[in-house]
Amino acid sequence: MTVAFASGKGGAGKTSLSAALAALIGSTCVVADCDVDAANGAIALGAIACVIEPYSAGPGFRIDPGACAVCGLCAQACRFGAIKRIPDTGHYMIVPELCERCGACLDACSSNAVATYEKEAGRLFVSNTRRGMTLVHAELAPGEDTSGKLVRKVRERADVLAGEAALIVVDAPPGIGCPLIASLSGSDLVVIVMEASASGIRDASRLIELLTKMKRNSVAIINKTGLDADMDARARNTLINVGIPVAGEVPFDPALRSIEESGRTWIDLEGNAGEKPRNALRAVLGVVDGLTRKNQDTAGKKERV
Repeated sequence: MTVAFASGKGGAGKTSLSAALAALIGSTCVVADCDVDAANGAIALGAIACVIEPYSAGPGFRIDPGACAVCGLCAQACRFGAIKRIPDTGHYMIVPELCERCGACLDACSSNAVATYEKEAGRLFVSNTRRGMTLVHAELAPGEDTSGKLVRKVRERADVLAGEAALIVVDAPPGIGCPLIASLSGSDLVVIVMEASASGIRDASRLIELLTKMKRNSVAIINKTGLDADMDARARNTLINVGIPVAGEVPFDPALRSIEESGRTWIDLEGNAGEKPRNALRAVLGVVDGLTRKNQDTAGKKERV
């Protein structure tokens, strides 16, 4: 069973809530932090040891100065201005940060000076955490645009580690683009984290439209309530109008930020401030239990048939 936390915008609280759910479940779950452009799961859960694997997004290109005929055909073929002439030698070189890896230089070169190599575009990590659960996370190298492919690798590794028994908690990337879609692949339940603000409601509405098209089971948690009663009501009505159940609301409280800065999660906070997220996440687990029983019943009926 896989539960993904998603939000239409950054800063809505999905990482805090996904880390808190993982802490509530304990060491039996596997966490997949799919926000490869800005992964914070290692901070939220306290990664203490990890295995690092290089990630390649495909071939890179470089020019062998010894074979370069100094004809300039490669630079003329490059539409991105990534091939520069070296003043001292007159040879040409490819600037990796500007190269879009289209391969036009390879086709244009008549002296076979352009060669390909396996370019490292990021790293994938499998970490232990202070809470005992396994965390799979990754970081994409600056300038790389293959985050959807790296997200998919994070999900696949989490699936292997979880096996058939463990619950997978996914911290999805913000927005509604390719990285998000890759992170939601195979998810049984999506928890929409809606910030009670004008931008939070608008962006969450776009996310809901996408989830409807993807036919994903969804519930919502409204975060940062209590600052504006009108915004709170608008957030609730937005979810009611589209038929998304609300698992709970988490009022804005500086204590939630403080507990995270001390290396703990929202469920570790005592009093009403901690009880609100705990109740919301328990409601999410209740939905997970219901979906699990439904899947088991469906499987049992198929076996009997």
